Amino acid sequence: MAQLMRCPFCGLLQDEPAGVKECARCGGGLEYDSQLPGKATYVQVQMELDQVAAPANQNVERYLLVTIRTPAKIPDGEAAPSQQRPPVNFAAVLDVSGSMQGAKISQAKQAVERAVQYLHPGDVFSLVTFSNDVTCPFEPDLVTGQTYEAVKSALQSVQAGGMTALCAGLETGIQKAQVRKQDSNLVLLLSDGQANVGETDLEKIGHRAFKARQGGSLVSCIGVGEDYNEVLMAEIATQGGGRYYHIQHANQIPAYLAGELGEVAALAARETRLVLTIPAGATLIPLSATYPVTQVEGQAVVNVGDIPCDTELEIPLRLALLAQPPDTRLSIQGSLSFRSPAGHALESAVNRVTVRFVEQHAFQQRQGVVMPVAERVFVQLRAASVLRMARLQYIRPRGGGPDQAETVMEELGAYAELLGKERAEAERPSIRDQFAN
Repeated sequence: MAQLMRCPFCGLLQDEPAGVKECARCGGGLEYDSQLPGKATYVQVQMELDQVAAPANQNVERYLLVTIRTPAKIPDGEAAPSQQRPPVNFAAVLDVSGSMQGAKISQAKQAVERAVQYLHPGDVFSLVTFSNDVTCPFEPDLVTGQTYEAVKSALQSVQAGGMTALCAGLETGIQKAQVRKQDSNLVLLLSDGQANVGETDLEKIGHRAFKARQGGSLVSCIGVGEDYNEVLMAEIATQGGGRYYHIQHANQIPAYLAGELGEVAALAARETRLVLTIPAGATLIPLSATYPVTQVEGQAVVNVGDIPCDTELEIPLRLALLAQPPDTRLSIQGSLSFRSPAGHALESAVNRVTVRFVEQHAFQQRQGVVMPVAERVFVQLRAASVLRMARLQYIRPRGGGPDQAETVMEELGAYAELLGKERAEAERPSIRDQFAN
């Protein structure tokens, strides 16, 4: 029977090939995949590298993609004890302005529906929507067997249009969370963060969330789509004592809501951390602030947080490497540690990936590119670039905008070259359109 083999360069896990043992993607050597004793758990993790070769004697950047998968059902011995969590007061604040039209409003409404499914009898739920004005389609009320259908019905009439009175919507949601307060009081803002009516100042909106925190309510945010204002959403969540997340696909929603509502029974892993051993002088940078990185003496720790069952998370990371002489090989590997719902500390080994440095005169731009990984990295880079421009606009709102956008477009275009010249030429117009405004 064929065994699974792993490429120590790009990280691909594959069936043992017949004949020559070469990686089907990058041409690297293969080795049998064997987890260290005690290092295999029900949570699967795989790390992949976008380009396994690099030119010698110059600093380079490469990208890692770490994929974490959890099963639909965890082993009985690791399941949470059957106990009811304390009641919560949950106020959902939904942006229904014109910038949310299309997939964004659809995803946000799905998020609210999914949140209600996690609520228990005795919890309190309310729904606030905002565009030009603020409305409350569902006033604070105790959750019963009829709540889900009532909220679903209320959402059917919600359409996106108009301007964005984000601050007023947030303030109303905070007020609703103070009605019939419970042991935990949570305000969840779902928006692209493009505030343009009423108060729009970053610090002043953040202060509203800070006052809510002082009043006993936590404020968390979900940024919807690929162009949400990460700076504003992060400020609100930080000041409000909560967390903020970014969703590009509706299937990411359960991963965040389960943790926010304290649904331990729906989780597969708690307090998850990715610990990677990286080469001397290297730096690991997250593309999304959803997964913050701390780095100390050759170790980088990625804070992943809680992960529910039946979930796949993909974490993109930029790896900056110092110049190396020819024939140097630099590897990255590590472990994924977490607590099971039962409270047990568990750990899975993270496979090795390797960058090999070759003579500059012999290096070709696309040498060692792992196309399936590079394709996924390119998608992540485009989304991250939009958020980067949002940050820059807040930091320097008057000046430098066109130059900054040009730099971002050039960087995206340069990465697209790894996918092939024809592909890069096809992508450039859409990249330019993306940053035209």
